[in-house]
Amino acid sequence: MKSGYNAIACTHSLFQLFLNPNYHKTYCMKAELIIDAPIINKKEIWIKKVNQPHFDHPFHFHQFCELVWVEKSYGKLIVGDYAGVFSEGDLIMEGPELPHLWRCDDIFYKSKKNLHTKAFGLYFPPTLIPNITDDAKSLGLFKGLLNNAQRGLRFYGKTREKIIELFKKIINSEGLERMGYFLRVIHILNKTSEFEFLASIGYANRFNSKHDMNRFNEVYQFLLTNFHREILLIEVAKICHMTPTAFCRFFKIRTQKTFIRFLNEIRIGQACKLLQNDDQAIKDIYVDCGYNNPVNFFKFFKLITGKTPKEYRDNIKMMNKE
Repeated sequence: MKSGYNAIACTHSLFQLFLNPNYHKTYCMKAELIIDAPIINKKEIWIKKVNQPHFDHPFHFHQFCELVWVEKSYGKLIVGDYAGVFSEGDLIMEGPELPHLWRCDDIFYKSKKNLHTKAFGLYFPPTLIPNITDDAKSLGLFKGLLNNAQRGLRFYGKTREKIIELFKKIINSEGLERMGYFLRVIHILNKTSEFEFLASIGYANRFNSKHDMNRFNEVYQFLLTNFHREILLIEVAKICHMTPTAFCRFFKIRTQKTFIRFLNEIRIGQACKLLQNDDQAIKDIYVDCGYNNPVNFFKFFKLITGKTPKEYRDNIKMMNKE
């Protein structure tokens, strides 16, 4: 969630070494957090506070685990091959080296709207817990949490409520008191089942150059800004100075997902957000999300969510009544 990351540096991953002792035999790309991150090579946690009109970071990844609490804001979120939305109150965890991009909705970039973004990122090295304890059960649970976080996690329910309360205490404490609250967070996350995965099972970071990261940042920013209108493949390919065929191949290799599928996930993610408002008709929603006809909208909505738009809206209503 931090701007100013250097997306590329070649090194061995301590996180992967913890999960797989043989990982050092392979070549990997390692991102570095290079701006005001005082926990590099330290057994500490770090809280990054965002208090500004909107998120301003590029598409990036880094070597730390990151737990993000969005106190105030909403917009689009890319985590690995996941494309969706984030909302006020979201609690999301991203594992080390998991590419991600947070972008507020367009209205936040219009100065006269007086909207504001307030969020907190809790960063910690994946080796922190193994360096604190040798307890086999605790390490086993933590290893499971890290494995899950490699796909990105969105927490909900009582877990989210408890973690947010602890988040507030971490923000307002220091030293061993802060570390104590952090360990309580890890204890809860280790045991909870109240989460949903974001990226697909088997997703792996295949970005191997800073140039690739920069090109995808431009592509993603373009898609998140223009998804509501017709987007021609040729105009996206031009961003990367490629032919449409070469771009589609490049996109699939890096994201493990087709460009068309990815674009539709952005659009359907926005549709799911709009369906939470009873006042907007479904026929207006599909137009606002970039579909020229309802056939494609209903097809992709069912394919991506497993429900029809009406079923999705009815499900939201039921959840709100409980």
